[in-house]
Amino acid sequence: MTQIDAEAIPTVAIDFMNEDHQEAVELLNLLLEALAEGTEGEVTSSLQNFYVHNREHFAREEEQMLRVNFPPYGCHKGEHDRVLAEIKQVIERWETDTDRAALLQYINGTVLDWFMNHINTMDTVTAMFISQQSA
Repeated sequence: MTQIDAEAIPTVAIDFMNEDHQEAVELLNLLLEALAEGTEGEVTSSLQNFYVHNREHFAREEEQMLRVNFPPYGCHKGEHDRVLAEIKQVIERWETDTDRAALLQYINGTVLDWFMNHINTMDTVTAMFISQQSA
C-alpha cells in the first residue's frame, strides 16, 4: 500500500498547524499499514487515533480563530464538525462490516483530497489571518 508523502503536504503560516498536519500524515500512514497487514483491532485503533487527533487539532485551530475573532470562524468550524461526524460514521461502518476495501477507498478517495484542499484553502487563509493578528 502506498504511503502518503509528508513532504507533499502544503505548509501554512502557523507552526502548530503544520506539526498537526504532519502528525495526521503519520497517523494515516499507520492506518494504511494496518489495513494492509494488521488485524481488525489494529485498524480500529488506528481509525480511532486518527479521529482523536483531528478532534484535538480542530479544537486548537478553533481556539485560535476565536482568540483573534476570525470572521469566517463559523464556516471553518462547520467544516471541522462535518468531517468529525463523517469520520465517526466511517468508524461505525468499519466496526460493523470491517470492509478493508471500502475503508481504503474512503482514505484514498475522500480523506486525502479533502485534507489537501482544506489545507490549501481554509487552513492557509486562517493561518495567515492568525499570524497577522498575532504580530
